[in-house]
Amino acid sequence: NLRSAEEIYTVIRDYIKNRPDEEWVRGNGWEIPVFPEGNPRKEWLDIIEPDRPVILYSADGHSAWVNSKSLKLAGIDRHTPDPLNGRIERDPDTAEPSGTLREDAMILVGKFLPAYSKKQIETGLINAAHKANHFGITGILDAGIGEIDGLYAYRNLSRSKKVNLRVSASQYAEPADWRKSLEKMKTLRFIDKNCRMNTVKFFADGVIEGRTAALLDPYIGTEDRGILNWHPDSMNSAISAFDKAGFQVHVHAIGDRGIRTTLDAYEYAKDINGPSDKRHMMSHIQLIHPDDQPRFNELDITASFQSLWAYPDDYITQMTIPVLGPQRAEWLYPIGSVEKTGAHITGGSDWTVSSLNPLDAIEVAVTRREPGEIKGEALLPSEAVGLSTMLKAYTIDGAYSLFLEDKVGSIQAGKRADIIFLDRNLFSIPSHEIHSAKVTHTFFDGKLVYEK
Repeated sequence: NLRSAEEIYTVIRDYIKNRPDEEWVRGNGWEIPVFPEGNPRKEWLDIIEPDRPVILYSADGHSAWVNSKSLKLAGIDRHTPDPLNGRIERDPDTAEPSGTLREDAMILVGKFLPAYSKKQIETGLINAAHKANHFGITGILDAGIGEIDGLYAYRNLSRSKKVNLRVSASQYAEPADWRKSLEKMKTLRFIDKNCRMNTVKFFADGVIEGRTAALLDPYIGTEDRGILNWHPDSMNSAISAFDKAGFQVHVHAIGDRGIRTTLDAYEYAKDINGPSDKRHMMSHIQLIHPDDQPRFNELDITASFQSLWAYPDDYITQMTIPVLGPQRAEWLYPIGSVEKTGAHITGGSDWTVSSLNPLDAIEVAVTRREPGEIKGEALLPSEAVGLSTMLKAYTIDGAYSLFLEDKVGSIQAGKRADIIFLDRNLFSIPSHEIHSAKVTHTFFDGKLVYEK
């Protein structure tokens, strides 16, 4: 929620002052629209910290801001080529790296970061689980974790009952070594009472604000169609192989080309392997071409929307609509259109990218306005959906997407008592007040795990 460069600089300075002994300065959360063209410069960090390497990931996780020390450590200079599926932003006059790295270019510096300790990982996970319970969340899909930095922690803490969450964890598959990853994941997958790992995560593309989302037609004023991380033939082969091996496949796809390529791969897998109940899903799905909107239902693909993003904030008005143009801007977050086709819809946060509170996202899906706005500008109000639709997306339909609809997601005799209480009836208040409702009690398996 830092809205100016000076606010961000102040936070960085205070952090560095209070941690003089840390080898690296690392963090995340800066908003891309704060900086001109979304490109903060290395020199601005050099003034604050010239001696230690600094890497700060953007709020959306698709860009990294680094100082000169980090670039030198990684050996990145004007002669360094862009990596596959990544981009090094450069000074337009000198071609020197300007300090912003996109997508896989982030790895050039990130690979030098020291690993988190087991204690740090477990402490972070316990704190995150408490925060989730605070917002009435009792089940999650963690859409991509490392074997060491997340999977073991989830499994061990779930078995020891130190977290009160039903967890569906996933592992990453990358274009270069997905076959090796498939064999490894077969040995890692498990299904416990409250924790499972049988989901694989693909990245089809990047994000529109970084011009790395894959588009069918170029970004306005350029010949650039973004970055499609997977060759379509490779994605077809990979998704069909994971499908055949019994994995649920979850794909990050934002641009219309990224979405279409992914739908094509799901269709290919269905043709090759036959229909099955894998409940594959696609997340974010920001720009869906009208021809592809019915395909979610036709292919039985769950549409996981992060509906908190579906209002006209700076990302939309400054970084998205101007590079898409008016025609494509009519396709942004078409939740209503996809719902009308009969597709399964779930709600997600993409936390820590944005708010973990489901009520924030539910309100925006209903109003298409910034939370709390009564008559402000709305983003494509024809794509708004009803409150009942979004409550189902966060309860029974969310449970369905994680193969838990027979256990949780509705209040029925015989199901586990994952139940929350709110301080008001959402159907009795104006829609612009939904985000202000508070969870007063969260029960997990009938046990009180949060009380306001």
